[in-house]
Formats: sequence, C-alpha cells, structure tokens
Amino acid sequence: MGYASFTNWRRLEGDADLVWHAFTHPAESGVYEAHRTETVLSPDFTMAAGHGWSSKHGEECDFDVVRWTITRHVPNEVFEFSGKQRGIRQHVVLTMEPADGGHIVTETIRFRPALAGSPGAQLLSWLLLAIGLLAKVGDDRGENLDLLEQHIAAR
Repeated sequence: MGYASFTNWRRLEGDADLVWHAFTHPAESGVYEAHRTETVLSPDFTMAAGHGWSSKHGEECDFDVVRWTITRHVPNEVFEFSGKQRGIRQHVVLTMEPADGGHIVTETIRFRPALAGSPGAQLLSWLLLAIGLLAKVGDDRGENLDLLEQHIAAR
C-alpha cells in the first residue's frame, strides 16, 4: 500500500455475526490481540458512527490513552475508526466479505501526522512516518488475524 499504510487479510470460517463481532468489537478484539491494552467503553457505547472507546496502553507505550472514534459501521461489511497517538492519526478500516463458504476479513491501517502527545514523541513519530518505518514497524504481518482465527476456532 505504501510507506504510510499497510493491509493484511485472512479467509476465516464460521458464523458471519460471530466472526464480525470478534473482528470488530473493541472489547472482544482486546481479548486476543498481541498488543495488550485495556478497553474502556462508555455505558452508552454502541457500534455506530460518532461513538468511541479508549484504549489504555501499558508501560511499553508510556501508558498512553488513545481515544478511538467510529466513523463508519455497516454490520458484517465495514468498520472504520480513527484515533491519535504520539503525533500520528491512525485510520483503521476493517472489512468482511463472503468467500467460498467463509469470509475474507481485511484490515487496513493508514498513518498521517497529527497533533497529539508530547512534542518530542511527535517529532520521532513524524520522522518514522516520513522515512517509511512507521508502517513497517506497525505492520504485524497478520499476526492479529492469526490470533483472531484461533479465537474464533476456540469458541
């Protein structure tokens, strides 16, 4: 995709609603993701544009709290959300489409500069983005999709 984004995909089997929920719901995906965060949902949270949640990171990310906002949600098709961390806006697009009795799930993450975090962290993040390393470092090459597949199989 380029120096400021990456895309990963998998073909998964299972009930479409179960796959979609595990793939997109912030509390559910937090159970299996490799990069552990604490998901904080408001009492009125729904999977709809304008709603959001917070992800509290651990020591490896200096205890950052990222506020994610849903920009688009079409159940079992597309889920888009964005948030800012350390001078970078992350725009995430998760999609699902039927394929050979299963589902193709795709995650695309795009990075762009933003004013968020301390100035020192912003400059480092912007430098990593400018030289193309941010997307390379951020791309888990589908590891979370592998973990999603295992999570769904265990249900």
